Amino acid sequence: MTVEPRKSTTSFLYISILVILFVVGISFFVQSSYFNIEAVSIEGLQEIPLNEIERLTTDVTGQNLIMLDQRQLEQKVLLHPLVESVAFRKKFPNRLVLEVQERTPVALVIVASGIVEVDGKGIYLRRREGWPEQSYPVINGVTLPDTAGPGQELDLPGLKAALNLLGQAPQELTPLIGEIYVNPIQQIILFLTDGIEVRLGKADAWAEKLKSLYTLINDEGYKSFKNGVRYIDFTAAKPVIGR
Repeated sequence: MTVEPRKSTTSFLYISILVILFVVGISFFVQSSYFNIEAVSIEGLQEIPLNEIERLTTDVTGQNLIMLDQRQLEQKVLLHPLVESVAFRKKFPNRLVLEVQERTPVALVIVASGIVEVDGKGIYLRRREGWPEQSYPVINGVTLPDTAGPGQELDLPGLKAALNLLGQAPQELTPLIGEIYVNPIQQIILFLTDGIEVRLGKADAWAEKLKSLYTLINDEGYKSFKNGVRYIDFTAAKPVIGR
């Protein structure tokens, strides 16, 4: 009657020792230099120079790939004003891949010292001294504070109103918008790239008006007398064409 408990106790002790040795072995293996990061690849860059992201990740090389603090690295990369998000792929045993999603400009704001690019959320992306190669609608009637800088969200009612409109514009219409003027009470006037003024008034929902505008300017009847058009007024129930 006393032999079986001894066997059971001995077996349990033996298994426990094996488990402990296994866990310790795995722990040493996971933390070994075999998993130290030797190469970092950065993908998804179009506007951001590669070396600017590399500078933010210089201390990653040599860290353990398994134990890497991804949250800390993400916060560091997000300090770049043109980075919207970053994801990580671990390629074992020793390579890390960063997939960067860039912020993209949707509009320009003219300032005393150049031109500021902003994205659809109103984030100040960068200031340029000259006109960018790819043009975007210019937002006028908005004054940026002197303290504004890259990465800052610009909480300006006029800017938000203009970006709200752009976000609802048909994709085909956006390249035809040269300027968006927002007055102090957030009434909006568009100037198309062909110089025609489009009076829109004030609203939060623009999709229907902008769709109607695109349909109108592509209508064959409108095109037949387009050269004599000075403005299109969408502030009434039906658009009014002024000559």
